[in-house]
Amino acid sequence: MVELSKKELLERLKSLDVDAELLFHDEGKYHVFIAGGGALILMEYTSRATSDIDVIDASKALYKLFDKYQMNGHIAAHINSFLFNYEDRVELILKGEKIDFYTISLEDIVVSKLCAGRPPDWDDLKVVSKHVDWEKLEMLVSNDNEISTLKMSFRHYSEFMHAYERYMEEFKP
Repeated sequence: MVELSKKELLERLKSLDVDAELLFHDEGKYHVFIAGGGALILMEYTSRATSDIDVIDASKALYKLFDKYQMNGHIAAHINSFLFNYEDRVELILKGEKIDFYTISLEDIVVSKLCAGRPPDWDDLKVVSKHVDWEKLEMLVSNDNEISTLKMSFRHYSEFMHAYERYMEEFKP
């Protein structure tokens, strides 16, 4: 699988927009919400490459085009790792003719990576730590209405909070 840089990610998004315009010309405007490493690259928080573009949500008609562009639409299966109101904090990354592409906020990405608890995510968490809005992150983690949407077991919630506290201790200025 090809490793994608920011330039290659943007080229794929623009090509998807062109294909969507050709296929769905008479229909309305679509959206794609990007998460994970692809979002971090597009927001210029990291310069590393990624093997795919994680899509947390998109207009349903677009899913059949995702494989062609190395877009992972299966991340929706992990929706419990994302805060419920992430749409309130998205950033427009590319306004296309047919599709508007958004990234979820950096703080939402941090929460999802802490929730996932995968060792490779810690590298991303370290790199982005100097860009995190720590007050916003604290508000998200301490807001019962937000954090309860993660639907974690008591054990998973305890692991998440331990990872969050470790992250704060190691990286918060």
